[in-house]
Amino acid sequence: MREPNHSLDPPDSYVYTGPMSTAGRDINRFALSLKVPANRATFLRDEDAYMRTFNLATGTIQLVRARDWTALIKAGGHLQAVLKIAATVGQNLWHIGAHNAGVPVGDLVEACPRRVGGLPKGL
Repeated sequence: MREPNHSLDPPDSYVYTGPMSTAGRDINRFALSLKVPANRATFLRDEDAYMRTFNLATGTIQLVRARDWTALIKAGGHLQAVLKIAATVGQNLWHIGAHNAGVPVGDLVEACPRRVGGLPKGL
């Protein structure tokens, strides 16, 4: 695991700003649509077709396909919105955090000094 840097500047942290919100408008609209169970089913049936209905750029569609959580956040995706995409494809906040840190999910879980109880098995 790399040494932590407590900077709020990239590549360590991404402060969600107004310009990022504007840049990520289509990403966030798409991601938040996944709150609806029928939309999740439609997305999982044909990811590309569903994403095209939100006018996502080809590059953004590729980021979603690649599960590139860090790049989606850099492109203006709000963490809570990106988490909707991750949850839809069977991933969670650990996966996003591990991707951002560049470490395996298991390493990130092990590095967490506090354990939270009551989570479903496997998390």
